Amino acid sequence: MSASDPKNAFYRQGSWMVIATFASGLLMFAVHIFGGWMSREEYGLFVTLLQILNLMMIPALGLQTVFAQQTAAATSPQQLYDLAKSTRKMLHLCLCVWVAIALVAAVFHGPILESLKIANPAALCVTVLLGLPQLWLPVLLGILQGRQNFAWLGGAAIANGVGRFVTVGIIVALLGGQAAGATTGVLIGLTTACLLAGWHGRQTWLGQSGASQGSFDVGAWLKRIVPLTLGLGAGQFMLSADMIAARAILPEADSGPYGFAGMIGRGLVIFTAPLAAVMFPKLVREAAGTKSGVLGQAFLGTALLGALAGIGCTLAAWLLPGIIDHFPTLAAKKKIVTEITPLIPYFIWSMLPLALGNVFVAALLAKERYCAVPWLVGIAFAYGLTLAWLANTAAPPSQQTIILTLGGFNLAFLGTAAALTRRYAAAPESR
Repeated sequence: MSASDPKNAFYRQGSWMVIATFASGLLMFAVHIFGGWMSREEYGLFVTLLQILNLMMIPALGLQTVFAQQTAAATSPQQLYDLAKSTRKMLHLCLCVWVAIALVAAVFHGPILESLKIANPAALCVTVLLGLPQLWLPVLLGILQGRQNFAWLGGAAIANGVGRFVTVGIIVALLGGQAAGATTGVLIGLTTACLLAGWHGRQTWLGQSGASQGSFDVGAWLKRIVPLTLGLGAGQFMLSADMIAARAILPEADSGPYGFAGMIGRGLVIFTAPLAAVMFPKLVREAAGTKSGVLGQAFLGTALLGALAGIGCTLAAWLLPGIIDHFPTLAAKKKIVTEITPLIPYFIWSMLPLALGNVFVAALLAKERYCAVPWLVGIAFAYGLTLAWLANTAAPPSQQTIILTLGGFNLAFLGTAAALTRRYAAAPESR
């Protein structure tokens, strides 16, 4: 094998994951086209519920990383057997976590409905139902990622996007559904992805014969999962918390335009994430002390893709209001467009540091440099406190202020993750 083969494989696999994630992300973003069939208030609620769903996934974020690590490292029959047993055990634990979330939502449904301005309780019920496949999916995707089965890792993402787009279109555009109906479409798409990922990883989680019966060490798993969950959860919180705060802070009608612009910014992070996903198992399998350059490749690729996407979105935001003037049939949409487009440049450039920071976070976690986790959690915690302070100020902040607050903390997140990566690069063990 020539020296260039691993590098070519990285870019080939990374290109497929970018294509798959772009197609999936495009379909998921296209769902927001059907926001035109919803009221501004209901569309704002729909976007808020999607971000709540992202936060509900935090308990399982570490699972994808752990299973990617364990799957990538499993070679012997005993290791494969342990992987299968731990997978089944964790799926059961995820079910228990979901039941706990559902009970909390049932007990506190009144305050939740009031704070998020939810008129139809069915929207909250469907969001809770979404939690189960959302918790299971990272485990199943981690197996595909660790096996470097990027074909179906990307295929599951595309299935999620197709299922979501088609069902939301039918429910909202044809049947007149609102936020509750749209979240039902999301549930169908997410369940489809979960089934596909589970089927194509079945040889791993169904079990291996010929291995000795080992015990499942819960303490050892928690020791690995907790720092991973906190490290990845910090980035997930930075990605999603602003929309929930905006829903509580801004007038109900303003949450729709804010949510639409925010989905474009969050799309930048999702669009650039595949390179870090491809990088992760390769770093896990690196021998101690070796340097493959894959981190540099992933960062450079993420920066290039993010900058190009940012420039494109910024130009589109500047030009779109003028373009609409040349199409009289779109004149009715000009008001909402002029409310959304000024926010897009703020969002897109505020999210780019988070996309870059996530590359360094993935590298730290792949090498199990868990000493970095408290610093990342500290930034997310400070950001949450700041959002809470903004929500309780006498004069409510503007949309731009909320976004710039996000951008400032994302820059701090990037700087901290980069500095920690550099600091721990040469450390033999920093757990």
